[in-house]
Amino acid sequence: MAEFAKIFKKLRLERELSQSRLADQLGISKSAVNMYERGDRRPDFETAEVIADFFNVDMNYLLGYSDKITRLSGDHTDPTSGPCVEVTAAELELLKAFRHAGAETQAAIRAILHI
Repeated sequence: MAEFAKIFKKLRLERELSQSRLADQLGISKSAVNMYERGDRRPDFETAEVIADFFNVDMNYLLGYSDKITRLSGDHTDPTSGPCVEVTAAELELLKAFRHAGAETQAAIRAILHI
């Protein structure tokens, strides 16, 4: 249960949301958000789906069963919508760092990776 609590809180803080604001966005009570973060309670399946959709993460990642975060850039059923990309939490952190790096750093990384 602690894994979900840790991941849920991390996702909230990454979005810079207060517990109240997140509760409003998810349509649940602030006390539910608080209990989820403390590990006193886990969401039911439907609520977990809402949370996973809101944060755009795979349900297995949210519940602590996988380190793969699925960021969908398209729909598997629609060939025109683009590919889906699976990344680990560590890979996502690298992507965030790259996006915040300066132009020279980004160019150096591209040169190292030959892209």
